[in-house]
Amino acid sequence: MTQKTTTHTTTPPVEAFSLHLRSQGYALISLPGGVKLRNINTCTDQSLDSLAVHYARFSGNSWNSQWQSVVFRTLPFIVQSIFNPALPPGLSEDGTLNTYRRFSSDKSPVDILTPWFEYLVRMFPDEADRTNVCAWLAHCFQRPEERPTWHLLIPSDTGTGKGFLFQQILSPLLAGQTKHYSSYAQLTEKHNGALADNLIIVFDDPPTASRRVAESLKSIQTEPTVDIRPLYESARKVATFTRFMTFSNSPTPIEVEDNDRRHYATHFVKHKVDHDETAAFIARLSEWLNAGGLEAVYRWFMQYDLSDFNPYRPPHSVALERMKQASVSPAESEAEVFTESHAVFSFNAFREGCPAFNRDNDATEWLRKHGYTSARLFALARFKDTTITKGALWYHSDLDKGHAREWYLSKYYPKIDAA
Repeated sequence: MTQKTTTHTTTPPVEAFSLHLRSQGYALISLPGGVKLRNINTCTDQSLDSLAVHYARFSGNSWNSQWQSVVFRTLPFIVQSIFNPALPPGLSEDGTLNTYRRFSSDKSPVDILTPWFEYLVRMFPDEADRTNVCAWLAHCFQRPEERPTWHLLIPSDTGTGKGFLFQQILSPLLAGQTKHYSSYAQLTEKHNGALADNLIIVFDDPPTASRRVAESLKSIQTEPTVDIRPLYESARKVATFTRFMTFSNSPTPIEVEDNDRRHYATHFVKHKVDHDETAAFIARLSEWLNAGGLEAVYRWFMQYDLSDFNPYRPPHSVALERMKQASVSPAESEAEVFTESHAVFSFNAFREGCPAFNRDNDATEWLRKHGYTSARLFALARFKDTTITKGALWYHSDLDKGHAREWYLSKYYPKIDAA
């Protein structure tokens, strides 16, 4: 008599499955939509319904929703999330998840860096530009927690490779902690939290910023903290480690103030030969990057000498000085000429001497921006019977009222004693 052999399929215990999820970087987090699975390696969230798919792939069997409690007991729970390059990445024992990530790769870096050096020379033919840009970028890799107060302006012809630099080199080397915008206004939208968890934001050929946005950018680019209000979350102040790069096809991508300390501008980049030759070089560079070149670039950045780099004071930029001159409007030029020869003046005299201002408000704004104030200098009793104007006159705040009166009288009423 032949005895039947019964084969039993052993279902892997749900505990083993839960440990598998944990080993893959999964944890639990409470979000406005409920509890989610978060992969701390990729910072992506999945609903609990995805447990059925994960379990099927792990065991080949069907998921039982009653096992969910085992997963809850096994996986760590994220109490809060931060982004801080100064702290170890990942989940700590107190439930704090640091979402900052470092570059990692299984590929070995190549030893020959010739394609990379050729690319740098093409992008930044000026040696000073090349040195300063490389130091600024290397600082982002070596000291990501030390945010500079100055940022890069890179104008160029179309297709020279600046987009390639961001998309194919910087973004992967910074573990995707980058953002790309086509306008400044996108950054300042109400619920934008990009300043809280990115190392580089690129503005790609943005239109001129409005006055409100331009003022917001000044503090955003220089202050160590920013206010954010992510969707469905309360507003809060966070540390920001974000650097900015502005790419443009215009030789003068922004209006540069005379006292600008927030930018370093490179010379306008042109094709070495033409667009097709550049495209062919970029294709060869891409192949080199995929064969271990990207890892070699990362190693090169991490070994770059930063002993002379100052994150809080931009190097002198010849290109930026040219942009400053180009940013001076006819009205501003008239105002500078007028105020050089007039220390004290009426507003009407200023408007007559500076007709290029379209509106009185624009003229007033220029005066206040450049340190001028207005007051009634000759309303005192001793000037009561004179023909001197009793209305407000404008003068620079470096002068007090007494010296302003003295200058005005010496200029227009030399026979009247200022005292």
